[in-house]
Amino acid sequence: MVKLEKEDIEIPVEEDNISLKASIYSTSNTPTSAPFIINMPGLLDHRESKFVKFYSEKFAKAGFYVLVYDYRAHGETKKETGSRWDKMILEIFSDLDRVINWTLKTQSKKIQNRELHLFGRSLGGAIILTHGFMNDHTTKLIALCTRYDYHTTIIKFPEETIRKMSPKYFLETRNNNNKRIMIAHCNDDKRIPFKNVNQIQSHLGLSNSNVLQYESGGHSFRGHREEIFKKALEFLKN
Repeated sequence: MVKLEKEDIEIPVEEDNISLKASIYSTSNTPTSAPFIINMPGLLDHRESKFVKFYSEKFAKAGFYVLVYDYRAHGETKKETGSRWDKMILEIFSDLDRVINWTLKTQSKKIQNRELHLFGRSLGGAIILTHGFMNDHTTKLIALCTRYDYHTTIIKFPEETIRKMSPKYFLETRNNNNKRIMIAHCNDDKRIPFKNVNQIQSHLGLSNSNVLQYESGGHSFRGHREEIFKKALEFLKN
């Protein structure tokens, strides 16, 4: 029987004198070296949230090392940073680069062929399609129900902040986009309107096979989580 294993760790952010609380998932059968995926939670979610944990465990059982961390103002990290995520939003985005650098430095023996993938929903998807997209160390990106432009949120962020967190200002049409990126959205998502998936697809020049679209399922992809996992796994392995 395959035993799921979880190692709780801390990722230091020395310049701010904090640590991001994190976990690395694997199983008793995971090879010494395997593909590595960072699972990015949505806003106000954390590494123990049901949706996040579901995919951390699924990918680990499929043979991946899975790293998931609590953003600033989220989960256990909130004990060090406080809960005002809106005051730390740019750091929440840029911390992905710090996490990637830490992972490459400390987990290099576990990362097969330096394959470092990103998977995430909502805010996590936006972080993936901004800092993750621009980071040359990332291999494949899977972003679920991602906002294209943060001008459209109820919270009115300063213009300078919006330009540093909206995929609209980071994405580029590149020859490898269809090999590198997969996105998904539900038509009845009440938090992030469905048109965002079409905007992202158009900006990246993605083929329809790289875009999973569902009529129902809402922001949490009810009824489609298993299918998304299977599609994501196929995409990651090809």
